[in-house]
Amino acid sequence: MIKQSLFGKMPNGELVKQFCLTNNHDVSVEILNLGGIIRRWLVPKDKHSPTDIVLGFDTVNDYLSDDSYLGALIGRYANRINQGRFSLAGSNYQTDTNLGDNCLHGGSQGFNSKVWQSTVLSNGDNPSIMLQLSSPHGEQGFPGALSVKVIYTLTEQNRLRIEYFATAEQATLYNPTNHSYFNLSGHSSGSVKTHQVQILASHYTPTDKNAIPTGEIAKVDNTPFDLRSMTTISQPLGSSHQQIEYGNGLDHNFCLDTYVPGSKVAFYVGKIIAIDSDHDISLNIYSNMPGMQIFTANHFVNKKGKGGALYQAQQGVCFETQFYPDAPNHAHFPSATLQADEEFYSVTEYEVLF
Repeated sequence: MIKQSLFGKMPNGELVKQFCLTNNHDVSVEILNLGGIIRRWLVPKDKHSPTDIVLGFDTVNDYLSDDSYLGALIGRYANRINQGRFSLAGSNYQTDTNLGDNCLHGGSQGFNSKVWQSTVLSNGDNPSIMLQLSSPHGEQGFPGALSVKVIYTLTEQNRLRIEYFATAEQATLYNPTNHSYFNLSGHSSGSVKTHQVQILASHYTPTDKNAIPTGEIAKVDNTPFDLRSMTTISQPLGSSHQQIEYGNGLDHNFCLDTYVPGSKVAFYVGKIIAIDSDHDISLNIYSNMPGMQIFTANHFVNKKGKGGALYQAQQGVCFETQFYPDAPNHAHFPSATLQADEEFYSVTEYEVLF
């Protein structure tokens, strides 16, 4: 079932719609056509008080002024591009730099800030919506007109499937993701440090102090980044490893062992579990992408969220499936180039168990 409602208006009067997808197990996900934002994700652990497992805001203005991308679709390029510069097909490009000297998440006017065209695809079992967006040549400095669509489906297996499609009129970069911050004990419950996490990744990409990859693909062995077995999040966060100090916590790309170039199948890549007296909810993650950025909201300080909640550092954790950061400037990284008239497809699924 899908229930539509008016969430608010953009400064120019454009309507921001909310779509509430609910399956037959009473799991529901609220998605905005503004930025494809996942605003609420309700899990009926307690039918009288469902647990909302994602951080978010209550108003359009809150989302427009947010610099943390809560719940949003990211494009054209998730994560960072060093100095916003890259070369492609013999030409040099300068993109918008919105984080110091670097381009983050597509620039200051990325896909997260756009109102997308919305269509309900299925209103019965496995409710589904499609969001579409056209990005003109040169937008935020990226080449080629790009046509994008994203399909959200809430399955009867309690999986939120996110499918990304795109075609371009000339060679360009495309690296989409979703930037939801998860807290399986509830968005207003405090730190996720006691959550346990597993990531099937034998390598990660170390960065400099500005979170730009050095180019090394390093083994996780004997580092805080070895999350191949279930690990309490507080363990890596408490490490004195230089990479943890650079990010003030986890803010790193993991190179997923399950990646198969060209595969359209979402393989299991990891999970997160919250175990306490009131909530024993877990989230399995599946993807066909080569990397996944783990980010523990290290910069939050009294960020006002839904229902007056004040979000603090490490109150949520992101699992951003992606190409590696700064991939166009590292030829040995999996390529994020989308050729003219080639069809881009990626899929990520988040499965709630309760």
